[in-house]
Amino acid sequence: MLITDAAVRETAVTLVQSLGEGWALDAQAPADGAAHLIHVDGRAISFRPIFGGATVQLWITGNTAPTLPGGATLTERAAHEAHMAARLPGGYRYNKAATLVSEEDEDPAVIILRTLEDHLLPAFEYKPRYVGHQPWVDLFDNALAAVAAERGASQPFTELCDEVEPEAALAGTT
Repeated sequence: MLITDAAVRETAVTLVQSLGEGWALDAQAPADGAAHLIHVDGRAISFRPIFGGATVQLWITGNTAPTLPGGATLTERAAHEAHMAARLPGGYRYNKAATLVSEEDEDPAVIILRTLEDHLLPAFEYKPRYVGHQPWVDLFDNALAAVAAERGASQPFTELCDEVEPEAALAGTT
């Protein structure tokens, strides 16, 4: 499906609703043919159709760093510094293109939201070092490996999950 310049605003409204609390259309944004969304903490998401509406260019802009309270301990200061080193700094951008042409003829808002969730929103907290770098995937894979190692498993984590009956897991028995 293609997205027209006229449908950009409608898609942006749908995205604001899908992203949840804190997100709104940016009333201060320039009328440049792009949709601009802003979070209450200053993070920003923008997108515009390119190539005749067959593709969208999406980009995020980092917000200013949260401040550390004055009476923070050394451990809290170290954690804060590590967090600041890992996150996307204020004013910096990270972008991704997404094609809207699919076999399923999905709604552009669905494709844009999926691209945001998989590639851009995690970059606010874990800035990529180069194009295509997704440090949040490595963190997730490492966490799965740690859980598998803790359980003493030699099989992949997905197989461990398949061994547990869903009803038994909900009831607290395996």
